[in-house]
Amino acid sequence: MIFSPLKGVESYRFPNGLRVYLKEDHQWPLVSAHAWVRVGSIDESPAQAGMAHVLEHMVFKGTTHLEAAEISSAVEALGGAMNAETTKEYTHYYVDVPSAGTSEAIHLLGELLHQAVLDPSEWERECPVILEEIKRRNDDPDSLLWDLLNEAVFEEPSLRRPVIGSPETVAAITSGDLRAFYKKHYTAAECVVVVAGDFKTDEMLKRLRGEFEAMPGGQANTNRFKGAPGGVLRRVAVRKPVKQTYLAFGFPTPPAAHPDHEALDLVAGILGDGRNSRLVSSLREKKRLVWSISAANMTHQGPGLFAIFAEADSKKSRKLPPALNHLLKNLLEQPPTSSELERVKNMIHTSWLQGYETYHSQASTLGLFAIDDHLDRLKRYLPKLLGLTRRHLSEVIETYFHPLALAAAVIES
Repeated sequence: MIFSPLKGVESYRFPNGLRVYLKEDHQWPLVSAHAWVRVGSIDESPAQAGMAHVLEHMVFKGTTHLEAAEISSAVEALGGAMNAETTKEYTHYYVDVPSAGTSEAIHLLGELLHQAVLDPSEWERECPVILEEIKRRNDDPDSLLWDLLNEAVFEEPSLRRPVIGSPETVAAITSGDLRAFYKKHYTAAECVVVVAGDFKTDEMLKRLRGEFEAMPGGQANTNRFKGAPGGVLRRVAVRKPVKQTYLAFGFPTPPAAHPDHEALDLVAGILGDGRNSRLVSSLREKKRLVWSISAANMTHQGPGLFAIFAEADSKKSRKLPPALNHLLKNLLEQPPTSSELERVKNMIHTSWLQGYETYHSQASTLGLFAIDDHLDRLKRYLPKLLGLTRRHLSEVIETYFHPLALAAAVIES
């Protein structure tokens, strides 16, 4: 029997438009509460670059009922953890606590999502912190490589820009700008709340209504993606004082709802997951061209990205692109074997099962699909993937890997 990720999940919609998903489970005395806001760097104008990420920082700097220090100390006192992330397409907040702290966790999420003060003096103190974060990110090869790859792959400016913004745009942000952005985007119509763990559903609904029914309703933004995702696939290179060369290659893929993505996930595994994968076996184990190499198919509500990442000795790095092209050409001529296909299916199936061992992972996965109204895709993902054949993979490989066109990002010394 195939595992069902939606088993036991109850869904609700509040009068203000807020979507709520609850997974009651009493196996462990823990609760994981998540809130997803459908706003990220793609929703910014060029002058606003970094605004969504800045706002993620600033909501923790004080709310109507809580000082900044009280927010962090409240979670620590409960023995829990709280954090947030900003991406191109969403901002995600979560609180993990023992179930005895459930009320406090839900209250904290409500405060962050629609009670943030965004005090000017707090922004004056936080702005240098974020500017330093930008500097550190630009000095981190992995983070910089990711930003360079997006710049190389995509044509639409909002997809090419780093989520974190630039020193110039972030320094120009005012507390008034933040309040306007918060008011526009942090609305019930653009928010999903997911809670998994040890609670009673009727009691949880009462708590959530108490915290979120006053959240402004707003309107869902239905025009987030403009222009073509890909265009001229570029090569972007920078020089840094690094001991080895960092490389990334990729191409744009359709939005997550496209039916080819389960097959592309399998191709990514066949290429780069484990010592028996084609990239690792050929380019690392046999030819010794790289220290490490992997592949990933990344999906979004908007354009996705298929990418290959590698780290190599600087003297060997120039041999990698032709070797990679040869290997991908071979993928067209010699499609995945039955044993390759079964190996990767088993690895992905196992990974999904292991990913559902914690309430945090359950709530996080559910919210990731729910924020884009892709719960049907979540439900059918594993059955569809496990039912794919070699013929399906060959068709997808022919579509996306031929003629070969890869953008490239390189960090070299």
